[in-house]
Amino acid sequence: MPTAARAAKNENLFREVNQRIVELEETFGRRADEPTEFVCECSFVECVERVPLTLNEYEGVRAEPTHFVVVPGHVDEAHERVVHDRGHYVVVEKLGLAGALAEEDAD
Repeated sequence: MPTAARAAKNENLFREVNQRIVELEETFGRRADEPTEFVCECSFVECVERVPLTLNEYEGVRAEPTHFVVVPGHVDEAHERVVHDRGHYVVVEKLGLAGALAEEDAD
């Protein structure tokens, strides 16, 4: 299991990839209610899972800097808690140092 700092770094990297996906989808005219494949924002650096959700759903998760979208089973219980279970994905909130680092990176 990664440390809080390592977990936050991995998750923020995946979040940056997803932000680029949003920018590309918007550039090419994807409607906000159409599904798009995002990368799982979990702390596991080897993860290659995809999460289908709409741009609106993803922006809803991003509205809170400590919230991340992950596939079920990728929750790092040492550094996060589930705040929403959507079935095919869960929204987790970073806690403690991981949360503070997520907020810091959002600035």
